[in-house]
Amino acid sequence: MMLNRGMACSVLLVALAALAWGCASDQAVPLAVGRATVSLSDPARFYAAGDAVPLQVSVFNRSDQTLVADADLWGGARFVLEDSSQRIHPPRPVDTDHDDRLEPGQRTSRTVDMAGIFSTLDQPGTYRLTAVFPSYRSNTVGIKIIPAYDPGVAYEAAVITDRGTFTLRFFPDVAPRHVRNFIGLARSGYYDNTIVHRVLPGVMFQAGDPASSGRGGPGWTLRAEFNEKPHVRGTLSMARQAGNPDSAGGQWFICLDRVAPWDGQYTVFGHVAAGMDTVDRIGHIQVKDEVPQEIVTIEQVVISVQRGTGASGGRQDP
Repeated sequence: MMLNRGMACSVLLVALAALAWGCASDQAVPLAVGRATVSLSDPARFYAAGDAVPLQVSVFNRSDQTLVADADLWGGARFVLEDSSQRIHPPRPVDTDHDDRLEPGQRTSRTVDMAGIFSTLDQPGTYRLTAVFPSYRSNTVGIKIIPAYDPGVAYEAAVITDRGTFTLRFFPDVAPRHVRNFIGLARSGYYDNTIVHRVLPGVMFQAGDPASSGRGGPGWTLRAEFNEKPHVRGTLSMARQAGNPDSAGGQWFICLDRVAPWDGQYTVFGHVAAGMDTVDRIGHIQVKDEVPQEIVTIEQVVISVQRGTGASGGRQDP
């Protein structure tokens, strides 16, 4: 049968309408109602108050239909934050035009700044974060916020051990990165319930390794800040790998005597201001091949503001 132009156009329009209807019926399903897995990466060891809190958010489409991860996820509306008192903090979703279409079996991920979504993350504390959907929850990650470091303030640290307590003061004028690193780790609890893992009797003892092996670290290293401070009795200095000046991370040592060969080879960043009797007790325990034969536990390192001095942290006495 021959079709005139009018009939042909009508048939074409019907065909296009049917095609459009078929495409519309195959539209992506919102992530909240689809079968997907949302996972949050483990955050950094700690964040300072006022800093960004970037977490990696991953989505895997485990359904047989197309899903869309939209602003409900990337903007923060799906997240629940709980503090250590089990109080829930509501999100403050941010505007975003991110819209990821996921085919079956496809995965995507983005970095989301949780500090921009939860204003409470500018306050020190320990938090738990979860992404919540009608049918399931993501994994939960812990977020630790420590007080912001102020380079204009002189800090000190009370090192509480099972053999007594000693106090450290710092030299931010010659080793600012090392001082800030030690204070941040201490505030995060990194040093709590660790042990003294190496002792040279009468010379020095070394600590700051949660692995207790002498090989552990926080996950990053520092560029050396070698300076003119001598390694004398009471010196606080940073351990590092042999042959690699920029390998210090979290381990530190305290000298019990003058060790001139170490000058300019390790970063001195503080000294013992009080409690040398405790330091001496630790530094004279029985060892075998530099390994203590008694367990010496560092129960806690407490950071406080040093009163009545400048930011240099005081004078180092031989």
